[in-house]
Amino acid sequence: MAHIISAQEYRNEATVAEKLAAADFTVFLSPVFEIGGEEYQVVVDGHHSYEAAVQAGVEPEFEVQSARDNDTIALLDQGRIEDFLELHLIDGEYRHIATGKAVW
Repeated sequence: MAHIISAQEYRNEATVAEKLAAADFTVFLSPVFEIGGEEYQVVVDGHHSYEAAVQAGVEPEFEVQSARDNDTIALLDQGRIEDFLELHLIDGEYRHIATGKAVW
């Protein structure tokens, strides 16, 4: 199973509350890619929905994106993993979403 990671730490509590009220627990992931023999997926959207799922005590609904859904996925399709990761750096270092521990 791939490590699910994110570089977005900030969560707007009002947005999380809206997601919770709407039971919107969908988290959009990149396809699986490999670095150093480990498999990863990046949260490309749905950080607030993930937090809402955690608060509700339910499993998030993970949906894998394609280049059709998110144009940055084309970078992965081209093997440009570092470029993809750089584009998805939001406000922190890459961390495992379940534990908060730094990835690298």
